[in-house]
Amino acid sequence: MEFKIDTAGRSFIVADQPEQRVDFETKAPRTNTEGVPLFSVRLLVMDGTGSAPIKVGLVGDPGIGQGLAVRPVGLALNVIERRGDVVTWWTAERLEPGPLAGGGAADGAGGGSGSGRSGRSGKDGE
Repeated sequence: MEFKIDTAGRSFIVADQPEQRVDFETKAPRTNTEGVPLFSVRLLVMDGTGSAPIKVGLVGDPGIGQGLAVRPVGLALNVIERRGDVVTWWTAERLEPGPLAGGGAADGAGGGSGSGRSGRSGKDGE
């Protein structure tokens, strides 16, 4: 099941450099069914009163750097039941430059453009 998240009123900052995902056992880079590399990036989500880190899965290199204010397009919380446990993961279609808390414009201080090819691929994009 996929829950679309309304990002209005929230700010997102890239907390860590994006990392290409690797297979747990073989350590080989993970890709989607079309062969595009899967990445994950930790974002700090802020709403003006508090903050929380989330790790978001993307298809393709998002082309962003640490500290950049971004806007996750198509942000979703995915939930499945697997072997009696509930498994959750975040995905987004892409990350675009976004406003800082308080409505200021992003200045690109993170060194990335946010225009990299990215997207989500369901449970493979975790």
